[in-house]
Amino acid sequence: MRSLLAFSLCAASLLVAPACRSVPVTNGEQNKRLTLEEFVLLDWQRQVEYLEQVAVRGTRGDDDRIIAHALTDDDSGVIVKALEISHILSLKEHLPRAEELLQSNDAIIRWRALLLVEKLNGNEAVLPQVARLTGDKEWLVRETAYRVLRTFSSERKKRTFFYTVLFRLNEKNPSVVAEIYRTLVWYDDESAWPYMIKRSYHCKSASELILVMRELARTKTREAQVRLKTLTRSQSVIVRQEANDLLREYF
Repeated sequence: MRSLLAFSLCAASLLVAPACRSVPVTNGEQNKRLTLEEFVLLDWQRQVEYLEQVAVRGTRGDDDRIIAHALTDDDSGVIVKALEISHILSLKEHLPRAEELLQSNDAIIRWRALLLVEKLNGNEAVLPQVARLTGDKEWLVRETAYRVLRTFSSERKKRTFFYTVLFRLNEKNPSVVAEIYRTLVWYDDESAWPYMIKRSYHCKSASELILVMRELARTKTREAQVRLKTLTRSQSVIVRQEANDLLREYF
């Protein structure tokens, strides 16, 4: 009976144990450089661990090929880590793949790909995709997309997506709203100022109103000055203080 019970417990433990493609890495192997062939045999967790080591010590040997392979992996965790390393080490050779990943179904991948495009200055052809992501369902992606949009100097001249940005002033997330204001000021297009001034009458909170005030002040226009003067009589103490500070600083 005891031997049967022991056999049953042993069999149960084998059924519960998760299947993986590799055995745990020992402490002595942590600094070992892998070949691409060895990396492919690892399970996704060990692949991520290895990529983390590369981020600390830099690339050498097969590491560039490994990162390139990781960017095409079928596991989102591996792709995200490869994008993160490419960002940390400024690996421009992986920029084309990052631009492809802007269309990923995974929000974290889209966000990480945007960060890499922002840092390494993406190609002009990817601008429409970046503009599309300003309307992404995830606020972190939208926020980053506006910053990336401002890295394209040609867009400031052509204003192809100016109205795309302008008509998103009804954005609810305060962090994204701040990037919209900054982008409109970056365009330096006078047609945006009336919309921003109008928005200043319909802000949902004092903190949002202060954001609008700061961006309006940077325009140094007569209309902005007049609006700030009216806000020095606001019922909110912090709005009155901010309006007076901005008038002194910019006018």
